[in-house]
Amino acid sequence: MTKNILWREGWIKPLLTESLPSEKCGICNKEFDELNFVTSCEFCEKGIMHDLCANDHISTEHIKELGEKINQHKEKKLHSFQ
Repeated sequence: MTKNILWREGWIKPLLTESLPSEKCGICNKEFDELNFVTSCEFCEKGIMHDLCANDHISTEHIKELGEKINQHKEKKLHSFQ
């Protein structure tokens, strides 16, 4: 059954699950529900996952990479509208 999903990243438009390689989360393996927020891990190839699954996955499996990314962005100035 085709469902609408929403990407956590604001610049990616909502899409239908039928355009995904899988209609299931790459972490919990449950099917996406209508209007679930989804994302993917930028550190590995786990596929598309629920937003909450991604938060847990990244904070447990990629804590070192996450810390490095945070440190890289600490010195960057914010845009005037931020």
